[in-house]
Amino acid sequence: MTVLWFVTPAWQRYEMTAICLEQRNRVIAELAGQGIDAHQVVIADDENLDIARSLGCATVERDNEMVGRKFNDGMEYAGRNGADWIVPIGSDSWIDPAFFLPIPSIDVTRTSTLYAAVQLRRIAQLVVSPKNPDHMAGPYVFHRSLLEPAGFRPSAEDSVMVDTSTVSGIVRATGRGVPWKTHDVHPFQYVGFRVEPMMTSYHSLRRRWMVRERPEPWALLRSYYPADLVERARLAMEANAREHVA
Repeated sequence: MTVLWFVTPAWQRYEMTAICLEQRNRVIAELAGQGIDAHQVVIADDENLDIARSLGCATVERDNEMVGRKFNDGMEYAGRNGADWIVPIGSDSWIDPAFFLPIPSIDVTRTSTLYAAVQLRRIAQLVVSPKNPDHMAGPYVFHRSLLEPAGFRPSAEDSVMVDTSTVSGIVRATGRGVPWKTHDVHPFQYVGFRVEPMMTSYHSLRRRWMVRERPEPWALLRSYYPADLVERARLAMEANAREHVA
């Protein structure tokens, strides 16, 4: 059976992290029916560790000083625990299980041009330019053969631009480029909730890649994702908005 690991650093935003990890658990359950043995590991040093453990996730305790190091810790954990495929993905993201089907062949790295950024009262549909594949929307689905030459730690430890740093580390370790192949299922296959604190704002994403913005994200998301999770995400974003206005 193919083994896939999601690698998720987390910091604060506890309710949203819990909702996103639960969504990923449902992805894992759906993938199991397709012959994919999926798991997730969470890297944190705060209450997110307890949340992750309560949801059956593996955990790695690491301080929040260096984002690249946290991703490396998770990729190394996944690699040492039998991963055929490793998927770095944020603690504020949902992904449709259809994105992983069928599982890629081992000679390509799956990514996407599509991403949807959500704020409380609007959602931006983004299309990332395929001209620079090192900056695709993600999430990246890496075969272990690309990560193992770097000891499953391809990113610069102190990097905040982890996607770019990971790709650069793979190139250095393997001596060849990353074999990209995009896989787009529908415009809302990969969703990120823009809640504080965050490194990349809704506004910056909207400015770079937006093709369409809609005013009612929650009804739209219910067309693609479980209604109970959509409602929990809405309530979490309302609470987050109140907290950062106060």
